Amino acid sequence: MSVGGPCKLLLLVEDDAWTRFALAGLVRRRGWEILTSSTVEEGIALLDRDPDCVVLDLSLPDGSGEAVLRTIREQGRRCRVAIYSAVTDEGRLGRIEALKPDAVFTKPADVDALLAFCCQ
Repeated sequence: MSVGGPCKLLLLVEDDAWTRFALAGLVRRRGWEILTSSTVEEGIALLDRDPDCVVLDLSLPDGSGEAVLRTIREQGRRCRVAIYSAVTDEGRLGRIEALKPDAVFTKPADVDALLAFCCQ
């Protein structure tokens, strides 16, 4: 796996079924493989598949997506991470920024920009 260049595998960690379905469809139409998860636990487990890019919601039913980002950084995984969340709390976003996501998109965001980021 390499950072940059065309995406081969994208992991989408998002608990909203409609958003997950819509984004997964857009990604698949562009010829990418996609893994989806609706929980922190499953998202962390899917990191073993070595995604090229992770699109991560912060508010998940079993905790914060921050735990997924922290795991990615602690394990030294070489994947791009885009936060895609409705969270606007400055304190929480400050903690997220400390983990150095590659980009932060606030919902609702321009989906084309989000997908372009994943494969820049």
